[in-house]
Amino acid sequence: MVTTQMDVDDNLVHSKTQHYENGAMPGLTQIPTSVTLSAEQFERLYLNPMMHRQSALTKNLGNPTPLGLGAFVLTTTPLSCCLMAWRGAGGGGAAFTGVLILFGGLLLVLSSILEFVIGNTFSSVVFGHLGAFCLAFGASMTPSFNSAAPYSPSTTDTLAGLHSPGFVNTFAFFFLFMALLMFIYAICATRTNAVYVAIFTSLILVFSLLAAAYWRLGLEDALNGNRLTVGGGAALFFASMLGFYLLTAQLLDSVGFPICLPVGDLSRFWGNNKR
Repeated sequence: MVTTQMDVDDNLVHSKTQHYENGAMPGLTQIPTSVTLSAEQFERLYLNPMMHRQSALTKNLGNPTPLGLGAFVLTTTPLSCCLMAWRGAGGGGAAFTGVLILFGGLLLVLSSILEFVIGNTFSSVVFGHLGAFCLAFGASMTPSFNSAAPYSPSTTDTLAGLHSPGFVNTFAFFFLFMALLMFIYAICATRTNAVYVAIFTSLILVFSLLAAAYWRLGLEDALNGNRLTVGGGAALFFASMLGFYLLTAQLLDSVGFPICLPVGDLSRFWGNNKR
């Protein structure tokens, strides 16, 4: 006897009808699904070039990139307002020691580890270095670390040490080479999107101006030193606003929002020879 596809379908319908008539629900079955992002979508969501194929972990785990972006913007925005001396703020960011260590540093390093786990090298390195900078900057202003106190006249006053010529002239080199690191990041970010490139370009300006400000303050040129500090704060504020925009774009994508914010995809200019 030959069984046709129509006979099979009729038997399936009859079986389901008997289940419903007997009060029994039909059995549930799992349908395996897999979502594969395009290279443009991947680089937009993870801020990391998709050099080869997507890791299986990116399909099974959440995206840690918005966590790192959120930590960045919520640390740098108030710090930039402090550097610009808004509403009488000052102290070089000493009031944000806890924020730098327990918010920015902690979450950025955690994001770096999670990016490493899912195989995103560039994002992992960026978040790791920025997180370590927050930790180092916060620790330098913490008395128990005793990094600034030896520069003070009494060798025990951290606040006086933070404003001493010896400390600011020395710490300026850290800002200088952070600017160099941001320059390397800006070049690499041209593989992702224009907003990311603009953020790193702004950070180059931030660290360069802060290095110059510290050296002017080391020469006891308070006028130009403060002006350069305000300039660095303004550049940091601009980078923070770009970070908020990029964070918003990623969160809207993560919940399937019908509005898609443009970020200026640059990956198409590099071709597909390395994917």
